[in-house]
Amino acid sequence: MNQIKMLVFDVDGTLYDLKKHEIPLSAIDAIQKAKENGYLFVIATGRAHYGLGKALNDLKPDYILSVSGGMVVNSHHEIISHHDFTKEDVEELLDFCHENEAGLVFKFMDHMYIYQHPEKIDWLKGQMESDIGKEPFIDCPQQNAHHFSLPQSACIHADPIQVQKAFGNHPRIEFVQYSKDGYDIVLKGINKGVGLKELRNFLKLKKEEVACFGDNFNDLEMMEEAGFSIAMGNAIDEIKNMADYITTSSDQDGIYHALKYLHCF
Repeated sequence: MNQIKMLVFDVDGTLYDLKKHEIPLSAIDAIQKAKENGYLFVIATGRAHYGLGKALNDLKPDYILSVSGGMVVNSHHEIISHHDFTKEDVEELLDFCHENEAGLVFKFMDHMYIYQHPEKIDWLKGQMESDIGKEPFIDCPQQNAHHFSLPQSACIHADPIQVQKAFGNHPRIEFVQYSKDGYDIVLKGINKGVGLKELRNFLKLKKEEVACFGDNFNDLEMMEEAGFSIAMGNAIDEIKNMADYITTSSDQDGIYHALKYLHCF
């Protein structure tokens, strides 16, 4: 543990507690102390790096593994690595969404472009009214942003039966369900673990110099890529079973207790 130089945190259920949906003051204090002691602070999230919101931005992460590892940026939002859809991927998704009148948002390097049916996207209104705000989103009824650059991920809301029928065996992209009819769409093989490995290589850090914190399925690969893994008390069993240490829940000062255990302050 005394080799650790970088601390990597999932967001929802880890930094954010699941009851009040805020970052506990104890976590903010502990992270600040760890940063003052020289530890690198990294956020790993499915969110775009420009759509974290004020609470996360105020923590001043040194690096961000955004869109579930599809893009890695530094504190100045300079891009370290990214993985893009092909134009064919985008056109295939667009054809499907037209045919099924699906809600569709593409996440590009600079903004999230709302292509169609924003009223069907269950998280959109909440994010726009939160500390994330409206700035990261651009209405794109022309549906042409991908003609100028390519996105790194997408979100759709569509009938699960139709999604499975159209994309169940797709060779390049996969659908990760997050609600009854909502899906994050990512390139196959891209996850937080891939982003973490690319960041480690960029910083020339060894695996044992990294500790990561998580609570859910999309943190598994990231935890495998770290030398020391911490499961939140509210984590699923799969995360707890692979963790080197289990702290208390996110709303019970879990981050504070874990960083104290790691002697980060």
